[in-house]
Amino acid sequence: MKKLLIAPVAVATLALAGLVPSASGTATVQSDDMTTVAATAKCKSLTALSNVNVRKSASTKSAILRLWYKGTKGCDIKGVDGGSYKDACGIKSYHYWRKVNYRGTVGYVPNVCVKYS
Repeated sequence: MKKLLIAPVAVATLALAGLVPSASGTATVQSDDMTTVAATAKCKSLTALSNVNVRKSASTKSAILRLWYKGTKGCDIKGVDGGSYKDACGIKSYHYWRKVNYRGTVGYVPNVCVKYS
C-alpha cells in the first residue's frame, strides 16, 4: 500500500519545486518561455501590440499581476466583457478583455492591446 502513495507524492513534490517528470522518468525544469504553451493544441497564440498590464480581473481598478512586453507572445484563454478602459493601445474607450496566460501568469488584458499571431 505504501508503494502506491510514493508516486503521487513524488510528482507533487517535483511540481512544487518547478520540475515536471518527463516520459523517460527524469525531471526537467519548466521553461518560462511561452513557446511550449503556444505549441499546445488548446492555445491560440497572441502577441502584445504594446507594453500592457496583465490584471487580476477584467477591470482597470484590478491589481496588476505583471507587465506583458510589446512583441512577445502569450496564450489566449477566452474573451470576456468587463470594465471599460480608456486610451488603451490607441483606442479611446472599450470594454472587451482577453483572459490570457503570459509566461505562467493568468490574467486579463484589454482586447485591443493584443492580436492573434
